[in-house]
Amino acid sequence: MASERAPYHLPPLPLWASSRLSSLLRSKTADRFNKIFDSTFAQNLEVVLNGKNLTRNEYKELLLAMSEAGPLGTTDVQIEGETAVNPAPSEDRLGGFVGMLYTTMGTSKRIFVLGAPARYKVVSSINLSVSGTLFSPRVNPVFDPFFDARRVTAVNQILQPRTLIVSFPWSVVPADGTSGSGKVELGPGPVNFTQVEEELNVLGNKFSTATVPEAKVDVE
Repeated sequence: MASERAPYHLPPLPLWASSRLSSLLRSKTADRFNKIFDSTFAQNLEVVLNGKNLTRNEYKELLLAMSEAGPLGTTDVQIEGETAVNPAPSEDRLGGFVGMLYTTMGTSKRIFVLGAPARYKVVSSINLSVSGTLFSPRVNPVFDPFFDARRVTAVNQILQPRTLIVSFPWSVVPADGTSGSGKVELGPGPVNFTQVEEELNVLGNKFSTATVPEAKVDVE
């Protein structure tokens, strides 16, 4: 069953989910990240990551570490595919279930290879349960019809091990320039650097960061 349309002034559920995820991971500051996270995920959020239960705060810290504001510096989010359905019976016009597959690219702020920051690629799939019936004591939908009450209440995510992408200077590339592109992907197995390795976490139509709009953040 196709996702039911949201009111004309609110984005459809798939676009809402993809824009929130993209904007969250591309947040340049912790303050911006916190505002988007709190306006996207419910306070009673349930999270399962690779079969392990996480608290809301643990999940928040994980996403912050992988965002552009964190040490793993995500700079590009590519939504590879998504699907959405409404609950049946559809008592919640705005709520539903969203599944996404996505890829992120990031630049480490801690690990350097041949003097250049290491680049990461992460692939993840994520299923979101979204409720559109949030009650906010500060906002009355009757007086503020543009308030978006949708919040993610449950996350079930599978995260693949990260792939390290190393770009070598031309000085180490064969002089004839015919063999090798100067870019090597190492992974998906673990890369044993001496620096502390952080766990990664990301969420999962072909949207790029250029086509997914910035999320509008509602302050509760």
